[in-house]
Amino acid sequence: MPTLDEVLAELEALLARVEELDQPVRDTVFDLLDGLDALHRTALGRLAAALDAPTLARLRSDRAVAWLLDAYGAGVDEPAAAAAALEAIRPYVHSHGGEVEVVAARDGVVRVRLSGSCSGCTASAVTLSRGVEQALREGFPGFVRMEVDEDAAAAPHPPPGPTLLQIEPQWTPTRG
Repeated sequence: MPTLDEVLAELEALLARVEELDQPVRDTVFDLLDGLDALHRTALGRLAAALDAPTLARLRSDRAVAWLLDAYGAGVDEPAAAAAALEAIRPYVHSHGGEVEVVAARDGVVRVRLSGSCSGCTASAVTLSRGVEQALREGFPGFVRMEVDEDAAAAPHPPPGPTLLQIEPQWTPTRG
C-alpha cells in the first residue's frame, strides 16, 4: 500500500497531466473533480459535526485522516481559522493604513472586506490576490476561494506612500 506522500505525489502528477489536455476535456475533468470535492466536503463536514471534540482530536492523530479533515476544513471554526490566517498579511495592510476583515467563512469560501486607506485604493486588487488570498491559501484549512465585499462609496485613489513591486519572470529565454 502506498504511503500518503506517494499518493499525494501521484495525484499532483496526474493533475499536471490533466492541465495538458484539450480545453473541453480538461473542463469536464475539473467539473467532475469539483463535484467530488463538493460531495467530500459535505460528507466530511457532517461527519465532523456529529463527532465530539475528543473523538475528532483522536482521529486527527492519524496523518492521513488529519490531512483529509484539513483539506476540507472539517471540524474547523472557519471564521476563526480565516481570521487567524490573515494575521500574516495584517502588518502589511496596517502599514498602509488599511484593515482586512473576515466578513464570513463557510464551506471554504471566505468573504473579506478591505477598509481604511485600502478602500478604493488602486493597488487593492494586488493586495487581495498576492497577499490576502495567498495568506488564506497557506493558513486556512479547506480554503476554496475568496470573495470580496467592495466599498462602492470609496473613491479610487493611488496607494499611500511607496509601493514595493515584486518582479517575477514571465518567460524564460531559450538559448540556441
